[in-house]
Amino acid sequence: MKKILVLSLMLLLLSFNVLAADYYPEYTGEPTTISMWAWTSNENYSIDEFEKIYPNIKVEWENFDTHYDKVQTALSAGDGLPDVLMIEYSYAPQYMDLGAFQAINEWLDEETFIELYGEAALGWCAMDGEIYGTPQDSGAMAMFYRKDVFDKYGLTVPTTREEYIEQAKKLEEVAPELNFARPPLGYAMWWIGQVWEAGGKLFDFHDGDWYINFTNPVAEEVFETWGEWFDEGIIDMQMYWNPDWYNTLNEGTTAVVEMGCWFAEWLRYNAADSEGQWRVTIPPQWNPDKPHNGMVGGSGFYVTAHSKNPEAAAIFVNWLNSHPDSLKCLHDYSNLPVMVSKRFEEVIDKVAGPDEFFGGQNIGEVLWGSHQLINSTFVALPIMSNVDESLSLLLQNYADGKIDKFSDILPMWEKEVIDTMDEFGYSNIVVGELP
Repeated sequence: MKKILVLSLMLLLLSFNVLAADYYPEYTGEPTTISMWAWTSNENYSIDEFEKIYPNIKVEWENFDTHYDKVQTALSAGDGLPDVLMIEYSYAPQYMDLGAFQAINEWLDEETFIELYGEAALGWCAMDGEIYGTPQDSGAMAMFYRKDVFDKYGLTVPTTREEYIEQAKKLEEVAPELNFARPPLGYAMWWIGQVWEAGGKLFDFHDGDWYINFTNPVAEEVFETWGEWFDEGIIDMQMYWNPDWYNTLNEGTTAVVEMGCWFAEWLRYNAADSEGQWRVTIPPQWNPDKPHNGMVGGSGFYVTAHSKNPEAAAIFVNWLNSHPDSLKCLHDYSNLPVMVSKRFEEVIDKVAGPDEFFGGQNIGEVLWGSHQLINSTFVALPIMSNVDESLSLLLQNYADGKIDKFSDILPMWEKEVIDTMDEFGYSNIVVGELP
């Protein structure tokens, strides 16, 4: 019986090693050093582990903070990009379209990519079957709320949008000086994330064409619903990322913030005085019968067109963002929600646990659950800076009373985006449809 048990364990370990080898192929090139630009902290711990497995590949990591200006300069010069580049998901398609990346399918095929990261992640790292990189952190939406405010005023944690607005009305009645929630006056990815959260999208890319349809039924429902809440005076908007906003979070005058998973770490550093008061949950559902979630933010690591050793770079970005040893390092030392890789499930019990800032809640499990609800995807437009600027101006016009109905923003926004695409010379646009 013992011999059978030992043999079974050996076969299990052998099958795991074969599987791991399939995920992480042997490096066949000469000893090399590759370069990486990334603005995250403490990537060196994962790099150290990688170099133990691949001693013939050395990785030089440089942190230039957000490095988009440097990237643009290198692209214009035709030289100077590192082998590996960290880019936000929303801006990656712009660089794919500009030819800044090179495909890595030879070392990471689509089947393996989906096994490791899920099909949805293809929308952030690939275009028409060409895979350019791998996803690192999740921007899955979560609802962060002040438990002290909820307890004091008898609020219940909403699980649907109907319950969400009921609790907002309740707080307005008993404590009108407080705000239940204040969505951003700008920040297009947040609003795109709301549509995504409801199971929809505004644009996509397929078979060489850019598809744009801002006035589809799901998007209209989301904007009409928010518009009703604004019109009733239950909720209003606020500029984010400034001292006034930070104070509302620290002081508890805003009870709820919906944001990507990464916001947990942001709160820890930027609203330190509120330690112990926050909790997190899955966002209220637009359609409880079809649970779904969207994303705001998140970044991937892409192999650039300037890389002289794409094999080494491809092996590295895949190992970095999916191997359990790396995921544990990234979680422990970089404080990232590195839960895009399905292999995060192998380490979640080791890295997730009570979090003092969130009153002892195990937020890792909650955020992991939020990410699991992302079951659709799309490719962002190659002009996302313009998309964001356009919406910011339209939202300000609405706040200033220059636009009567909030839902009227959608067709105006769509027109401005199409005009910009035309201005930039994109003739491959399909309007009024989504693939």
